[in-house]
Amino acid sequence: MLGPTRRDEQGVASLAQWAAKGAHLLELDLLLEPGDRLRLDLEPGWPLVAVALAAWWSGLAVALTGEAPTAVVQEGRPAPTTAQDVLWVGDAVDGAPVADVPGEAWTSAVQAFPDQPPPPRAAADLPAIVTSARVLTQAEVLTAAASLLGDGGTLGLDDGCELPPELVLTALAARPLLAGRPTVLLRPGVARDAAAGEKVAHWA
Repeated sequence: MLGPTRRDEQGVASLAQWAAKGAHLLELDLLLEPGDRLRLDLEPGWPLVAVALAAWWSGLAVALTGEAPTAVVQEGRPAPTTAQDVLWVGDAVDGAPVADVPGEAWTSAVQAFPDQPPPPRAAADLPAIVTSARVLTQAEVLTAAASLLGDGGTLGLDDGCELPPELVLTALAARPLLAGRPTVLLRPGVARDAAAGEKVAHWA
């Protein structure tokens, strides 16, 4: 994610560690099973990617609309279910929960877990992304990611992006795995010139 005065990014090794720790948390602490849903009330960015990758590795679906959650990862102040269901993910992933809202910081919760992932519980036919408009299986997420490859170069997302939420998440989390190149996300109001050094091949 790029901005006029700040650059946020996550390296491959570090992102893999966050995803591995998250997968352990989801399986061993929250006791979620393949096919369960994890609600993500997060703005697009690498924190969303880290949690989504952890969920997919564990065979979970991420519900971007917050419907029928089994566990909740929230940013902002929507009404939580119960305190033990809420994990807060801040802009830099390490923010503490808001004082007057129950819950725990995601990074605090995952910190004690190993950097190596548990055995994968992913399966092609399991739901991966759920929105109010559609459900994508894990296989369909990879197919959608392939459709976003273009020439395989860096993809840019900005205010002009017309992709629906499920494809924004696919572009951020799954496309780089197939392309071997990152997806650049500009904050609202930031001109494409800010990404000149990123060698964006095309904009969504």
